[in-house]
Amino acid sequence: MKILIINPPFYRLQGASLVHYPAGCCYVAVCLEQAGFPALIYNADYDPRKKTILGNTDHINFKALIKQHEEYDRRLHNDADPLWQEITDYLIKYNPDILIISVFNTTLTAGNKIAGIAKRLNPKVATVFEGCTNRGLHCAIDPSLNGDFSVMDFALRREPELTSVELVKAMGENCRDFSRIKGLSWKGPGNKIIHNEDRPFIEDLDSLPFPGRHCLDGYKHMPAHCFQGIYGSRGCAFDCIFCGCHTSMGYKPRVRSAGNMVDEIELVYKKYGTRYFYICDDIFFLYKERAADFCELLLKRKLPIYWSAQTRAEMADSKTLALMKKSGCQHVAVGVEVGNPEIRKLIKKGNTVSDVRACAKLIKESGLYMVAFCMVGLPWEGREEIEETVSLVKEINPYIVYSYLPTPAVGTELANMILAKNPKGLEEYRDRCHIDTSAALTEKMSIEEKAKVINLALDEFVKLNRKNLRGDIFKRPLFYWALASDMGFWQHPGYLFGYLKDYFAGLIG
Repeated sequence: MKILIINPPFYRLQGASLVHYPAGCCYVAVCLEQAGFPALIYNADYDPRKKTILGNTDHINFKALIKQHEEYDRRLHNDADPLWQEITDYLIKYNPDILIISVFNTTLTAGNKIAGIAKRLNPKVATVFEGCTNRGLHCAIDPSLNGDFSVMDFALRREPELTSVELVKAMGENCRDFSRIKGLSWKGPGNKIIHNEDRPFIEDLDSLPFPGRHCLDGYKHMPAHCFQGIYGSRGCAFDCIFCGCHTSMGYKPRVRSAGNMVDEIELVYKKYGTRYFYICDDIFFLYKERAADFCELLLKRKLPIYWSAQTRAEMADSKTLALMKKSGCQHVAVGVEVGNPEIRKLIKKGNTVSDVRACAKLIKESGLYMVAFCMVGLPWEGREEIEETVSLVKEINPYIVYSYLPTPAVGTELANMILAKNPKGLEEYRDRCHIDTSAALTEKMSIEEKAKVINLALDEFVKLNRKNLRGDIFKRPLFYWALASDMGFWQHPGYLFGYLKDYFAGLIG
């Protein structure tokens, strides 16, 4: 059986590229490989001509993607677009027996489109949708509830690794009854949709193999920074209403051991040359002993690498931060979210503005750099509330701020609130999400006013980013040297000149 796993396009439809490896695809591929079913991954969201960290979008001015929304919408629905022809040609060339499509909110439409193309080319191809693991938890999705079963034969619910292996084994044995495979939804006799019993969560994450980066088509030609993500945990015990983590991975946090994570870092460094890693755990500080063990192991192995992580504001402490700094950490990302105390309660953030201020102070005192995640356009926000978020961000003065429009991810409390008020459901948000200001959820302003207010807020964040990035390369030359190496600048000077052009244009513009 020929198995192809596709990561559908999103950034490429905006003239950018998803440079980082799609971890969900890679976990499924390596588990299939170990079970004797080799699979190839086609990352249709990766453009090999775009090598910078964020795929040649302006990482200083994150409004770049917002400006691309009209082009994105046009290309998504234009069957004649060259990207869809590229995907069609790939499917013709590979001709898979099983096509696994990894989707989340912003790629569900593209995933359905790809499945439709595959079915037209070969009606016998088995189409399998996967949509839960390591896709950015705020965008987690259950394709069994939201996919198009006219082009979808199977859907893997929640963690897909074990389910995918059992499904492929069953198909290899020409099975027609898949009712015993936990975590699977499928089309039974008469095209009746059957939802099997849920699969229990994987408790021992160390039992999983490392993501199959080597299963990516063309991985040998990808720059080292494509492989930097380390996914060390699943599940979250907190109740933020916008986060899809609970839908896909549950409330109980499960973590990989520090040793297992450092083993992966060492392997990726030695095999791919990656020197800067991002720990994708929602809360690196969740278990302080594990965080300390992680840092101590990095120091013990003397790997010449740098890394960053993220946490909740109230969990930061000076001892852990100092150890992180000593072991090569650069940035600590924090979910600042909003500046209004009442809205923090409404989104069930579980910490306070004072916690954010205290966290920012601790990070600065440790010599690390704070990255702030925040959102604008929540249902209860008007001009005043959004300005409070801007004021808070300017006060704590992070190294860089990333702002997003809140996404009503399927299965979240926020999505259920929208569904209760909107009989059209979530369809209108599926392909817009954080890149279109008119999709902001705020109910206090007209479409025109919210676009104006949100854009003014984003302008303030961009100014802050430009101010803090100016000259930073001279403060951390060794770190930037490692980044340049990861990006392949020394092997391909053209990438370096293009990046510098974008970088200085962002600083000036």
